[in-house]
Amino acid sequence: MSKQIVGVFKALSDETRIDILRLLLGKKEIACKELLSNFPLSQPTLSHHFNKLIDANILNERKDGVSHIYSINQRYLKELGIDIKKIVHLKKGDELV
Repeated sequence: MSKQIVGVFKALSDETRIDILRLLLGKKEIACKELLSNFPLSQPTLSHHFNKLIDANILNERKDGVSHIYSINQRYLKELGIDIKKIVHLKKGDELV
C-alpha cells in the first residue's frame, strides 16, 4: 500500500495537477475540452498531466465518442485513506490534519 500512496503523492507534486483536481472536485466528471479551456497549456501538455494522474489511479477516464471524460477516483483514494479535498485546498504554511 505504501507504494500506491507514494505514487499518489508523486503525481500530486505538480501544481497543474493540483489545479486539475480543484476543478474536478466540484463536478462529477468533466470533458477534456472543458478542462483545456481553463489552462494556458497545449492539449498534449495537459494530456501528459492527465496521464500522470490516471497512472496514479487518482483519475478515472472514459471515452464518449472522441471525447475523453475524467473524474476523480474517490473510491481508490478513500481506500488509501487520502482525503483529496484537504490536500488540494492546502495553502503554503497550512498543516495537513
